[in-house]
Amino acid sequence: MSVLKEVTVSAAVGKQVFTSAQPQVVESVSLKAVSACTVTIRDGYASGDVVIEMIGASGTSIQHQFEGIRFDKGMHVKVIGTNGKCYLELN
Repeated sequence: MSVLKEVTVSAAVGKQVFTSAQPQVVESVSLKAVSACTVTIRDGYASGDVVIEMIGASGTSIQHQFEGIRFDKGMHVKVIGTNGKCYLELN
């Protein structure tokens, strides 16, 4: 069963969405960009490896489907852009 997790704008710092005690599998990522917007998802914490990066132009919505990307070290998400939202489909 999939769960949808919303992550809102987090400025330059980003947000620790899950810790290493909460492994997650990402099935898809959607980005809703009111203005130009980016999302960067790292494995682990703020200094972890970038696994997913998406850029959305002003007024666009984009979605990428995956065959399950596993995050065992935690998940750090940074969303930058006015009123941008990122939706993670987790399994």
